[in-house]
Amino acid sequence: MADFQIERLNTIIIPVKDLKKSIHFYENVLHLQKGYVDESMAYFTFRTSDDHTTILLHIIDQPEPVEKGIVIELLVDDVISAVSSIKEAGGLIVQEPINREWGVKEAIIADPDGYKVWLVQSLE
Repeated sequence: MADFQIERLNTIIIPVKDLKKSIHFYENVLHLQKGYVDESMAYFTFRTSDDHTTILLHIIDQPEPVEKGIVIELLVDDVISAVSSIKEAGGLIVQEPINREWGVKEAIIADPDGYKVWLVQSLE
């Protein structure tokens, strides 16, 4: 039995070539609410009646290389326990848990086909 729980789909990560052009599209064409923006990424949020999901536009290769294609991020209750449980089950850990300046503890795993899944826990 797993020692962690997935709480919800947290973020859909979209690697982009031109951040400024992508920000314009998501803000002015799709009318998503823009949040945190820096030189390499921009967060947008869309809400349902009960919850919200974030779309993260991330410049390819900055600040770290990002996979081509869309990546999913799952909010978990305990990243350390999740990584431990996934290791015990034979899963591949791509990045051990680290604290990020935007307020999450983050780890990255890979599925059997090599697709990356980011696991995050809020530090707030």
